[in-house]
Amino acid sequence: MAIFSPETETMNRRELLDLQNERLGILINHAYANVRFYRNKFDAAGLNPDDIKTLEDLKKIPFTTRQDLVDNYPYGMFAVPLRDVVRLQFPLGHYGNPIVIGYTREDLKIWRELVARIMAGVGVTEHDIIQVAFNYGLFMGAFRFNQGAELIGAAVVPASIAPADVQIRIMRDFRSTVLVSTPSFALHIIETMRAQGIDPKELSLKIGLFGAEPWPENARSLIEEGLGIKAYDIYGVSELIEPGVSGECTEKAGLHIFEDHFFPEIIDPGTGQPLEEGEEGELVLTSLTTSAYPLIRYRTHDRTALCTKPCACGRTLVRMDRSFKRTDRMISVRGINVFPEMIAEVLSGFEGIGPAYSLEIKQKAGMNDRLKIRVNASSEIVNASDSERAALHEKIQFALRKTLGLRVNMEMVPKESCAQFDS
Repeated sequence: MAIFSPETETMNRRELLDLQNERLGILINHAYANVRFYRNKFDAAGLNPDDIKTLEDLKKIPFTTRQDLVDNYPYGMFAVPLRDVVRLQFPLGHYGNPIVIGYTREDLKIWRELVARIMAGVGVTEHDIIQVAFNYGLFMGAFRFNQGAELIGAAVVPASIAPADVQIRIMRDFRSTVLVSTPSFALHIIETMRAQGIDPKELSLKIGLFGAEPWPENARSLIEEGLGIKAYDIYGVSELIEPGVSGECTEKAGLHIFEDHFFPEIIDPGTGQPLEEGEEGELVLTSLTTSAYPLIRYRTHDRTALCTKPCACGRTLVRMDRSFKRTDRMISVRGINVFPEMIAEVLSGFEGIGPAYSLEIKQKAGMNDRLKIRVNASSEIVNASDSERAALHEKIQFALRKTLGLRVNMEMVPKESCAQFDS
């Protein structure tokens, strides 16, 4: 199978370590000199850039968290002047104050190449037609597939969030060979095909790249059988790069992390202590080459394990297990990240509603498919007329959908009928 950047993806691990240490030194000095947050963090820990000479020294540096990014909104984490920033990204799925991530031209060039690596690693070539069925709104990953495909020379159909029947027509008419989407949307397409009596053999699809939500092996089997393809997992972190951190190859033996650009650690989520290879814990990432928005020891809250054994595909990059669990209270529903704080914020805007609520999640093929929210309502609301309750119900449901970016089923119940959500 083709390797897009063999000089780095198959690099001797000793040489890769030397490259990482070299880039780490540049990163640390760049962040210390240009990001007040990191300068203050280093000073508080009694560190200076000269104390961080190798990746082993990274353990001396405190972690960076999502809350740090929120606290430094909008430009407090930027390491370059705004005049050097050519792209501003506003990630979906964050609660409270938003965050903004900036990219220089070089940052975007790197991101483009990493997505091209993922596609090449599963067999995408210049002869393919790639149907991208991700939302082209605030999810910038959809655009990255376009640009990564350009590097390979493949054609792209930006189908975005068109309905499943439209997606199927595009597949048939354009003879798409690669589908890129959330796994839950792929399952919806399969259901629509079956309802319409369409045999997957009528399509030209052969490869699927799926991400933005956890999906178990039984979902992979359903997708592969339902579409007649080989389905592969992709992984990204919206605060770093999404997608582009890692991706499966045709061996399906873990996702290769692009270590020339990201250094991974696995820690115990409770103690923060590093874990050994093969032990499952929280993934922590350090961006080694990001100019505009460097992140040092960023806690992703995704649970996984690492393996440095060479892969049968020829790549020497470390592999991470597929991530199905989180260490925080975030849940993902059909590719949308939902934080309890987001729900609480909506409910706080309605007198007599909350703060207690409970969540009920319906699953399809092991993935979160539907979200139901039961909220406590005062006796005045419970005893109000049907028309008054219906009007309030509609307002709350609309506010939840606007905030979460997701349709939810909301039910109002008497106060104390449900406990405050707690994972």
